[in-house]
Amino acid sequence: MLKCDFHIHTREDPLDCCTHSARDVIEKAAALKFDVLAFTFHGRVLDDPALTALARERGILLIPGCEVFVERREVLCLNITQAEVDRIRTFEDLRAWKAAKGEAGLVIAPHPLYPVTSCLRQKFFDHLDLWDAVEYCHMHMRGLNFNRKAELVAKERGLPFVGTSDAHELFMFGKNHTLVDAEKETVSVFRAIRDGRTQYYAPPLSPWGAFKVLAVMEVWDRLLRMFTAQGRAKVRARKQQRKRSERAAEAGSS
Repeated sequence: MLKCDFHIHTREDPLDCCTHSARDVIEKAAALKFDVLAFTFHGRVLDDPALTALARERGILLIPGCEVFVERREVLCLNITQAEVDRIRTFEDLRAWKAAKGEAGLVIAPHPLYPVTSCLRQKFFDHLDLWDAVEYCHMHMRGLNFNRKAELVAKERGLPFVGTSDAHELFMFGKNHTLVDAEKETVSVFRAIRDGRTQYYAPPLSPWGAFKVLAVMEVWDRLLRMFTAQGRAKVRARKQQRKRSERAAEAGSS
């Protein structure tokens, strides 16, 4: 069984104000005996041969990934290039990419029914044929879990769940993960996921754990955006991305 995380952000992400690097994640992943990682930045594929080589030295397979904006909604695409990301604006574009990629691509619905504007929500139901797997979002507690409805739909459709960290700070990485019964090779991993040969681990957060994650995602992130040059640049990048997403949403609805 391979220990995997398919949803990770670092400071190399053009839109997120993280303080840890991709190298930090790889080193921590090696210590925690992870086998497969996918860095999934917003709208950008991490393409760094040095990091790929470092991961290989640590026994880790790096799968190129991206959290792609599709008609203003976030979708995880694995084994994707930047040129391919740049061509995806609508769900029909995504469907065409998936068809062209075949077994060599994987589409995951991240945090699909959470009450956030960038989440899929109704689009999750409108495009059920697109999803190879559904993310069991880390942000849940006993008695408050927006994964529940997606879980029911996934079971009805025979879709596997994957546990991911969706790490925006290093402390968030390492606990939530997915075990995949496959060879350490990209297509083998994808086949195993589609076949449901997986076990996901996504335990509920404690009240303190939930507070800590929210503090990072909301308070700390906002402070970095306000008071650092990198943060202000990422605010501008977010505004530009929002405009592109709005144009794509208009094109998708026309």
